[in-house]
Amino acid sequence: MEALLTRMERQELQTTTTNQVLLELVGEVRTMRQDNQKFQQQQSTFNQRLLDWTDRQESFNERQEKANERQEKFNERQDQFNIIFLDEIRGMKKDIRDLAEVVLKQHEGRLKRLEDFMDGLMRKAS
Repeated sequence: MEALLTRMERQELQTTTTNQVLLELVGEVRTMRQDNQKFQQQQSTFNQRLLDWTDRQESFNERQEKANERQEKFNERQDQFNIIFLDEIRGMKKDIRDLAEVVLKQHEGRLKRLEDFMDGLMRKAS
């Protein structure tokens, strides 16, 4: 009988220990679930913020593309203007060279006539 009582006490002790371990396990599982729920909420908040940021970034990128297109159009018009302006400057340089050549020839001609005139006066004076 005593052996039966000892065995029953051991079984009761094992049952109590098992129940305590199971209660601790249930507590840990509850804590893990709470932590997991908290993480899921934080992850959801993060995902929403990331989605909002992505939307803002896409909007910015669209505005930037439009600005780049406007800049490209401006650059193309500027290039066209520069080409025309450069052609005009080249034409003006050629005109200036021609004009300088004409002026120098006229000046040389006047100097020659002045020298001839002065030579003539000097001959008369001598």
